[in-house]
Amino acid sequence: MQSNHSLFQTFLLLCILIFLHTGCQEESYTPKPRGYPRVELPSKSYELFQPANCPFSFEKPTYTYVQKDTVFFRQLPDDPCWMNLDFKGLNAKVHMSYKPIEKEGDLIKYLKDAYKLNSKHVKKADYIEDSVFVTPKGAYGIYYIVGGDAASSTQLAITDSINHFIWASLYFNTAPNADSIAPINNFVRADIQHLINTFEWKE
Repeated sequence: MQSNHSLFQTFLLLCILIFLHTGCQEESYTPKPRGYPRVELPSKSYELFQPANCPFSFEKPTYTYVQKDTVFFRQLPDDPCWMNLDFKGLNAKVHMSYKPIEKEGDLIKYLKDAYKLNSKHVKKADYIEDSVFVTPKGAYGIYYIVGGDAASSTQLAITDSINHFIWASLYFNTAPNADSIAPINNFVRADIQHLINTFEWKE
């Protein structure tokens, strides 16, 4: 016959096992993290885009189409070089706005205006990373990545520093949610990087 001490040890061990078993059972009923619908992304492919009467060209994804843009810097443009790249089926657009550099001080003004637009996203941003780039074909620019639930997660300025300036921003046609749009965001950012690398100003 077991001693009281042995019985207590056995009872204690059973209590621990029951507690652990119950804990495991309860854990199995913990709500799972919210999932997001799987998005079928198109295969990467590009084509040369040379908009008529515009002083630039670049390679754009074949699964995008071009729309005329409407507003930039609170002005109503009639310039054919203001446009959107619409990513069909991905609810994403890259807004591109061209401005000629016509006099001294224009470039500084455009960069300040672009900075102000970018600053609007700071309140909802987890972070903002910026980097200066020079393309293989001699264009200069600044590239911004905005982390978190900001309205625009990617923005960039491209210029030749003498005659031309472009500001571009990536927007999604949904409420900002960094987690849900992450796969599409990364996909489109790769296309923006390709646009930058193939961008060329015309003489």
